[in-house]
Amino acid sequence: MDTEEVPCFPHIEVLRIGHRPDRDKRITTHVSLVARAFGARGIHIDTRDPVMEDTIDKVKRQFGGDFFIRSGVSMRGIMGHWMGTIVHLTMYGMPLDEAVKNICPREKILVVVGAEKVPREVYDLAHFNVSVGNQPHSEVSALALFLDRMLGGRELDMKMPGGELLIEPNRRGKTVVTNGNNLTGSRDPVSQEWPPVPDPKMCLELLKEVGCSRPVIIHVKAVRDLGIQMLDRSRKLHPERDLDIDPGLLEAGLLLHDIGRSQTHSISHITHGVIIARRLGLDERLIGMIHDHLGAGVTATEATALGLPPEDHIPSTLMEKIVCHADNLVGNRGRRTLKEAVEKLREKGADAGADRMMELHKELEDALGIDIDELVGTSPKDY
Repeated sequence: MDTEEVPCFPHIEVLRIGHRPDRDKRITTHVSLVARAFGARGIHIDTRDPVMEDTIDKVKRQFGGDFFIRSGVSMRGIMGHWMGTIVHLTMYGMPLDEAVKNICPREKILVVVGAEKVPREVYDLAHFNVSVGNQPHSEVSALALFLDRMLGGRELDMKMPGGELLIEPNRRGKTVVTNGNNLTGSRDPVSQEWPPVPDPKMCLELLKEVGCSRPVIIHVKAVRDLGIQMLDRSRKLHPERDLDIDPGLLEAGLLLHDIGRSQTHSISHITHGVIIARRLGLDERLIGMIHDHLGAGVTATEATALGLPPEDHIPSTLMEKIVCHADNLVGNRGRRTLKEAVEKLREKGADAGADRMMELHKELEDALGIDIDELVGTSPKDY
């Protein structure tokens, strides 16, 4: 399907220290809610507080997502064993915008939010002591600003599947509806057990569980049909070729490549898709097909121009290339030839992407020994 901009969503967890259940209930609740709403995966609280855990778990049940809360943890245990970057929010550190430029979004990030008195060792253990302004304000606002800077505002468009309630945008008042009239299930898919490589029936079930619309499901089934036809035609014409392809894995990739469209139809669906797939524990080869299915791939330079981390989204394995190109040749109205797909890219000014798509087309034809345009002109029933 057609693509737009891709953001990056780092893995962020929050550590709240100095929590006093009798005095800080309200402020720590707000810290937890901000962490959840603004894109963190979960929060650790250094003092045992079952009431706080119940409060946040209730929010999760009502509004969805897989945010976790753990209280009674050891500050030294969490910080001392953290495999990633530790960021401590304080009034006495480097400026926020300067810090964000230097924090690697591909590493796991622990954000430490203190109360009135923060032990000196927190400053020593943190890789970044970050000042969110130099005027008195609350840890709630500091955390919100930091998360917004790290996620570039894109956290505001996140959807959290599995909740009992949905908030619908409304200019006046508020509209709350029961989550039961759409494709998002009442269960959180992340809390369920999924095999690393789901079979076709489970793939379609999973797409519905995470909230993919009917048009998306129709599209991925059409992509699956074309991709499997490519493989079948190659095996029929060239049984002697030893293709490095696992048919079950390929079919799962063809069906799940657009799983991120459960969250957004912008180009950021690939980032959402990778996040969802990792949370579900899917096979890394499947995640690669989701990550690298845009157009004929996106180079690191192009990714930077799009506001992404400077990394490639270029398909490298034969299965990734089949998923990528089958998606290219199945538009919103059905199958299309290479010429039609290339012309659409050139109309958008993406000449480099158009050239890359033609190269990918020829590479696949050579590897599979088939005429893909001839195949595009057939339907699954014709083959």
